[in-house]
Amino acid sequence: MVSASDAVEKASYATLSAGGDIGAPVFQHVPEDTDPPVIIIGDIEATPIGGKDDPDRRVALTVITVTEAEERKPLLDLMNAVETRLDGARLQENGWKLSFTFVGSSAVLTPEGDGYVGESRFEILAFAA
Repeated sequence: MVSASDAVEKASYATLSAGGDIGAPVFQHVPEDTDPPVIIIGDIEATPIGGKDDPDRRVALTVITVTEAEERKPLLDLMNAVETRLDGARLQENGWKLSFTFVGSSAVLTPEGDGYVGESRFEILAFAA
């Protein structure tokens, strides 16, 4: 069985990539010279739910959204699409039952001022099936 973090990454990617156009390509690793907009499966942090030998995990996932625009709206639209696809999702992946909950988000102007970067945060309960 794969780790809970690996299962969360795979399930998140599959869910964001499936079911029609979400408005931007989804990546786990963005190829060089890829222009925005992009959605990136970002940081994943897993902590045990129970004792030392308990395989179940509480997983924090960050999904990064990057746009190149003078307005924040395209970023907010993409972030809403990410939230809609993942919040409340109940998925199974490689021996794990995953339950996604949206925790919060932020949207900031890039230092260059030519686009925006969004961060959507989710908590996933991962139970070994």
